[in-house]
Amino acid sequence: MHILVTNDDGIDSPGLWALAGALHEAGLGTVTIIAPLEEQSGMSMSLPPRRNPHVRAVPAPDPAHAEIAAFAVEGTPVACVTVGLLGDLGPRPDVIVSGINRGLNTGTNVLLSGTVGAAMIGALYGLPALAISQQFKGDAPMPWATAAWVAVRSFPLLERMRGNGPLVLNVNVPHVHDLNDIRGFRQTELSGFFYGSVIDVAIGAPDADDKRALSFTYQRDRVPTFAEHTDDGAVRTGYVSITPLAPLVGGSALDLRGALKEI
Repeated sequence: MHILVTNDDGIDSPGLWALAGALHEAGLGTVTIIAPLEEQSGMSMSLPPRRNPHVRAVPAPDPAHAEIAAFAVEGTPVACVTVGLLGDLGPRPDVIVSGINRGLNTGTNVLLSGTVGAAMIGALYGLPALAISQQFKGDAPMPWATAAWVAVRSFPLLERMRGNGPLVLNVNVPHVHDLNDIRGFRQTELSGFFYGSVIDVAIGAPDADDKRALSFTYQRDRVPTFAEHTDDGAVRTGYVSITPLAPLVGGSALDLRGALKEI
């Protein structure tokens, strides 16, 4: 089993290495990282043209991960997966795992997410794919180990996806450091939450070059409450949310509720 791990937060993200390290240490297969050189959040499934992009091998930041081959690509998450599938950087991947994203990818915002976009392109190439995101709370330390544990526990679900058409498992993890605080795993629907409904944009006065500063402010007081059967609602009440996403109209439905009871 060859596992391609990518993300949209960039090659230096601690969440990326926590994920790859956990998959490797669990003995789930050979892990290769191919991730953007720089942060590419919000790039969705973008593959923008670039005249002379490069890819280079990078060393693991922790000696414990020295056996994991890692490459940085001057491009988007979709570009990274495409390089992994069509380039000559090693064996063709059997599965795609994207994350761990700093922040949830829920509701209609999955359409904006580079984390989900990377998994989607893998699914369109016919591979089982999982996107995993970790809730964050202001300046509180990120519980990367929690989401890494969830990724390992969720990984066997990928085999259930083979033969069910292009599908992505979109996994969102609550912000908890103690695994005992996770209430369980729940198959969910996308909430109707739209990022644009809680954003304010301000435009400043023109400067000497007629440029005007832009500011984007996230108004948390406008975030609504959510039903527990949705991804946003499940995570906010302490559950791991798992939402199957079909990138094509008419994609197969996948019922994982029985399997989740075994996790």
